[in-house]
Amino acid sequence: MDQQSTLLNVDILDEIFQWFDYEVIHGHPLMDLVTFKGYKSSRDVEVVRRRSLASASRVCKAFHEPALRVLWRQLESLMPLFSVIEPSFTKVQEDAEQPYDGSFCDTYHLPNHLSAREWMRLRKYATFVRTLYISSAVKPHRLTPDSWKSMTTLFGDQPVCPNLRMLKWAAEWPETELPGILHFLSSTIEKVLLILCTHPERTSTNLLPTWQAVVPGIIEKMCKRATRLSYLTVCTDELDASELLTALSLSHPPTLRGLQLYSQYGSPTIGLTSFMNMARFVGLESLIWDAPIERDSTVSLPTALELHNLRHLRIPIYRECYPAYGIITSARLQSLHIHHLLYASIAYVQQTCATWARCFPNLEVLSTRLSLSDERPVPTCSLLTVASPLLALHKMRSFTIATMHGSFTIGDTDLEALSVAWPSLCELYISGMPIPDNSSASTVGMPGLLSLATNCPNLTALSINHIVFRSEDAPVLPAVPMNHGLRKLVVIHGILPDVYHIIREKFFPKINLQPHDYEGECGLYYAV
Repeated sequence: MDQQSTLLNVDILDEIFQWFDYEVIHGHPLMDLVTFKGYKSSRDVEVVRRRSLASASRVCKAFHEPALRVLWRQLESLMPLFSVIEPSFTKVQEDAEQPYDGSFCDTYHLPNHLSAREWMRLRKYATFVRTLYISSAVKPHRLTPDSWKSMTTLFGDQPVCPNLRMLKWAAEWPETELPGILHFLSSTIEKVLLILCTHPERTSTNLLPTWQAVVPGIIEKMCKRATRLSYLTVCTDELDASELLTALSLSHPPTLRGLQLYSQYGSPTIGLTSFMNMARFVGLESLIWDAPIERDSTVSLPTALELHNLRHLRIPIYRECYPAYGIITSARLQSLHIHHLLYASIAYVQQTCATWARCFPNLEVLSTRLSLSDERPVPTCSLLTVASPLLALHKMRSFTIATMHGSFTIGDTDLEALSVAWPSLCELYISGMPIPDNSSASTVGMPGLLSLATNCPNLTALSINHIVFRSEDAPVLPAVPMNHGLRKLVVIHGILPDVYHIIREKFFPKINLQPHDYEGECGLYYAV
């Protein structure tokens, strides 16, 4: 805190108690309650953190509110909030079986009338809450259906937590709990993560039609209430997300910058019409898409889905059977992450690389893993053969490619072409390539490293399967050692000590590898 912003003693106390914040203590945002309880050390630390803040709030009046603000900033349950109005907030059933999924938990009831003292107490603590993180699919406590109706009576159109910034909610009851989420949406909220736990395999009654009928309306109302919503994540489980996406495209706030959509494997495909409605998200900058798209061969694909402001795109599985992925276009896209590119032929990989180069001409970061979609073998070829269209992307700063099936080789000629095409390259990670022989076409030697050191002055990280020193490479070694700034070198299969010392002496003096001690003998060198 600078001196100009320190106006009162309370400002100094706020700064001190910030060091007891959840993210400062644990080093990460509030996590799923079930996951959190699995880590005993984190649980013990959290107990101490909360007790310390609670004790500090009772020391004196000056400490009271600054300590409470940090203590109540993040909640993983509604129970602490409503417990401040006990005995009005009561347990009505203990270890009761739930009607939808057969689970057992305690059930509580929120009345539709509170005394003036209880109301003021509830509102006081509710104003402190900034993050509400109800992500456990099997909650230890539940509210009665009438409790959600009581919230309507008590709060009307006013949010329960008027200063909420982030809401993560796993909804399990479509008729009561899901609409109840609306009571926690305020004009201050910026991030919403909505998980629809339909549990069709665990319920005695098929509730999917109920979910299907309720969700689009909830999405529409959510967008109207959360006028500052910037990031939205929706996990639809096994629901058909087409109507949800249509409702979202029609009513989303103009502030929306990030959208993540996840669906269960085997869920209904999203229709092309609904998919094309994505064009209405004119301000969208980040998109994570993990949902199947209609693939009717009788329906012709549109030429392009223009997302003009999109800068970051992540698709977990890029399949040949979903050609609609190939029509997403953005001249401003900077990063593209494909967790798995499933292919059955080399031609499809070539075609996909050409599509990315055409649709994202200013791409700077590309990461993908190549995986065969079936067990039929494909011929081995060089990486440059399939990725040559990507050489037109001259702004490339980070390139990551991996394969589990050894269908591609990487050699000196590939690195020479990459280094010339991508002079701004900072990170290069290539793994999973086979090593059929020691020829320059299939293994990396001194010519490839020399090209990287010469043409890519900003390269700081390099990961590759194997590096060799061939006798014919000796003439290419620079007479004057190069002082390149590469700091991280990872050779996945290790590197011989002599080769490592040559590389460090001639090309990259700042790298630091250590010999692997195998049964008392120093063998290959690996990254520290």
